[in-house]
Amino acid sequence: MKKYLLLLCTVLWMAPASWAQLQKNLQVLDILPTENITSLEIKPRFKAKDDRDNNVSYTVEIKPSFKLNRHWKFGAEIPIARQGNDTDTAKGLGDIMVSGTYVNYTPQKVFSYGLAMELTAPTATDRLLGDGKWVAEPEVFGVWELSPNFFVEAEYRHIFSFAGSSGRDDTNESRYRMIFGITGNSGWWFEFDPRYTVDYQNPGEAELIGEFELGKMVNVGSSMYVRGGWHLAGNKYSYDWEMMLGFKILYL
Repeated sequence: MKKYLLLLCTVLWMAPASWAQLQKNLQVLDILPTENITSLEIKPRFKAKDDRDNNVSYTVEIKPSFKLNRHWKFGAEIPIARQGNDTDTAKGLGDIMVSGTYVNYTPQKVFSYGLAMELTAPTATDRLLGDGKWVAEPEVFGVWELSPNFFVEAEYRHIFSFAGSSGRDDTNESRYRMIFGITGNSGWWFEFDPRYTVDYQNPGEAELIGEFELGKMVNVGSSMYVRGGWHLAGNKYSYDWEMMLGFKILYL
């Protein structure tokens, strides 16, 4: 009995020191798209569109991701939303998205690549909360880890609707995206994320959006971040600005 009591006391004495050491050497996880980790993400989001209707939306997105093996990951995004203006407002479930991602990655490689597919279903409980269409988004991306603390990602995605309500607008777009990311040894990161979208459904319309993300690992199993975005140029307006907070739990 005394032997086990001594062992317990030793573990309790060493635990704070071990935890402090882990806190000093936190690594940024699940930021690179090549990283494959099971996680749960919760994202409250506010989005404003300064048009004649002055529409705003408040959304809480729940995003679980499941690692299948070193190459494959599957996930979903479930939005609970409130959207509208002073005269017309709706709240409830939005359109649910499911996704699959394949990555070819080893830690020693400077360049890695991946393929992804997102499928959005018209599950919204109100017309204002969704597009009313089935939408597919195939994607290909490459990641260059130029140093242990700096990476660049290039991505191409095509977004198109293929079924759903005949009374709702179709979608047919291409999106070109770059991510410039800096990570710190103490567990923080910063990303700048410009993206350019060309609308083929409405020829002549395009949009440039700039986004940033600043985050910090809370401990070895969770992180928090703030993300903002603005319409920079173009005659297509998905939104004028948005702000989002995120909390992620890793290794579920």
